[in-house]
Amino acid sequence: MPSWLIGVDTGGTFTDLIAVERESGALKRAKVPSVQSDPSLAVLNALERLFDDGVAPADVSLFVHGTTVATNALLESKGVRTGLLITRGFRGVYEARGWSQPAGSDLLDTFYRKPPLLVPQSLTEEVVERLDFEGKVITPLDEDALRRSVRRLRDLQVEAIAVCFLFSFINSEHERRAAEIIHEEAPDCRVSLSSEVLPVVREYPRLSTTVIDAYVGPKIGTYLLRLERRLIERGLTTPQLFLMQSNGGLMRISLGARHPNQTLLSGPAAGVIAGAELGRLAERDHVLTFDMGGTSTDSSVIVDGRLLETTQGQIAGQDIGTPMLRVRTVGAGGGTIAWLGKDGLIKVGPQSAGSLPGPACYGRGGVEPTVTDANVVLGYLGGTAKLAGSLELDREKAYAALSKLGGSLRLDAVQCASGVLRIVNTQMAVDLRLALQEQGQDPRRFTLVAFGGAGPLHAATLARAIGVPRVLIPLYPGLNCAMGMLQTEVRHSYLKSEMGVLARFPVARLRDIFSELEARALAEAREEGFSPEAVTLTRLLDLRYPHQGYTLAVPCPKQVDDAYKPALKRAFDDLHQTVYGQSAPNEDAEIVTFRVQSESSVPKLTYAPLAEGDGDAGRAVIERRRVYDFEATDFVEVNVYDRARLLAGDKIEGPALIHQFDSTTVLLNRQTLTVLPIGALEICEAS
Repeated sequence: MPSWLIGVDTGGTFTDLIAVERESGALKRAKVPSVQSDPSLAVLNALERLFDDGVAPADVSLFVHGTTVATNALLESKGVRTGLLITRGFRGVYEARGWSQPAGSDLLDTFYRKPPLLVPQSLTEEVVERLDFEGKVITPLDEDALRRSVRRLRDLQVEAIAVCFLFSFINSEHERRAAEIIHEEAPDCRVSLSSEVLPVVREYPRLSTTVIDAYVGPKIGTYLLRLERRLIERGLTTPQLFLMQSNGGLMRISLGARHPNQTLLSGPAAGVIAGAELGRLAERDHVLTFDMGGTSTDSSVIVDGRLLETTQGQIAGQDIGTPMLRVRTVGAGGGTIAWLGKDGLIKVGPQSAGSLPGPACYGRGGVEPTVTDANVVLGYLGGTAKLAGSLELDREKAYAALSKLGGSLRLDAVQCASGVLRIVNTQMAVDLRLALQEQGQDPRRFTLVAFGGAGPLHAATLARAIGVPRVLIPLYPGLNCAMGMLQTEVRHSYLKSEMGVLARFPVARLRDIFSELEARALAEAREEGFSPEAVTLTRLLDLRYPHQGYTLAVPCPKQVDDAYKPALKRAFDDLHQTVYGQSAPNEDAEIVTFRVQSESSVPKLTYAPLAEGDGDAGRAVIERRRVYDFEATDFVEVNVYDRARLLAGDKIEGPALIHQFDSTTVLLNRQTLTVLPIGALEICEAS
């Protein structure tokens, strides 16, 4: 009986599906417009394409989904009405936001305003209770006053309540009792407890993450439960229905409704996983991933093949302490709208035209000029090739949209389009440089792995701009995130903060904390259908130097004793040197948080080798097309190649275009493209 593995990634513009048959390696794909009002409909539409192509629902053995529902709820401020219960005297913690200040390009924006709070002060209630720093009760919980506060929030029609009490990460008794009272007084409200969402030190990140969990929880919960029901009704009988998490691992869809904050980087995390795997196959251990889709661009730095996590993430100005892969996001995609700013200059983004109405060239009613329209006007998109295999692009509509934008600046459509691409490329180049500079990395050591529907269009230009000598384009760049979902494990993180100097921390207490976290991990693994023998548990310690405000996670062996502590300290020093370019071997290391990561294996996608060619790519030429050359500031005629006809070993000299079902790759003058045996395209500067 066939056994199909399916990955489905829902983006802001398109929903992508990749399906692989385990035994034969046969691969099928689909790309459909996303449905913003109900993303599950696009998932079902993509599946129907697959079923129409001969795959039976009962033959699906693994289904993995990446969703932007939680992310979009934050980006668009469309979460639910949320209330907050906080220890008396600390209601200003959320308002102050850890004394955060604008950074990056926001420092140059004279119209900058802080993102709005997800919970206003009018929906914040102070609670009489207090624990000390050891978790001992100073002031007992005033249950009568708490009930009155919950009733007020209920009467104000909140749909979710976040609870964050001081030092509850050490002693959760008051928070757990508060949850019981909320369920009695407001049974329809979702409850998010900071002692469950993020039981770690630092009041503000714990508070902000808990508020986010409550704010998006009902949205993502409703969506995932509805999607799971529809999948089962459509005939997917496999119990392996998984969701991509922000940490690059999978969890059961049913658990995702319980942990919404862990899905905020669901799609981008899958792209990082796929980028790292491609780098490994191509024997490139320093990788800079570049994922440009229809709505945004995500990037991540991979050093020595190691994926880096962070607990200081931010989406739409909201701070997140949940462990997630270190991904930078900028509002630049194919559907990003170009507009005239208050200063009379052209701006690009962050607003997006989405899939409906989409860019003007889609012919679906969109009139705003976008990055995709600029690529059409300049010849990089269009011709005889159709977008996503079925969408014919309307050059006249793209030309009209850019003519209108450029009119007030006395620019024609071509001049305006070239300006739009220069602006968006500069924005992305700055972001990629910052991603490397933040970690003290030399771009000359890196390979840019470019994917997303629009990534290969811009990759060669960006690599040249930031000094990266090599670009890799995956086999299916527009479906790369969906492929990444089939290249990872079921993974969960369990945390608990307890601070102390590493050298003096009691070994018995260290073992007890890890044992407690491991018990939770195994209990959740059993709920997902995995036996204890199928689960790999990894212990980590979040360490820092004295007086530092950030930590790094260092692996810790199961049988640790005082004699092993110096080795832990050396590992921390080495990691600090790698990430930040400096270390302090003579300083003490402090333990801040204990971490257990559990992993359970599921079937994975593997790459079949590409057939060998004779090095002559001429067989793949499908047309000649005029494209704009930024160096010559004029149009030049280039070959357009069909990627499906390229074979391993083929070489192409730039300038040229390589078209495929899900993307188009631009090769610049003085660049050479080589087709690798793994199916990837490698672009290098000509020697």
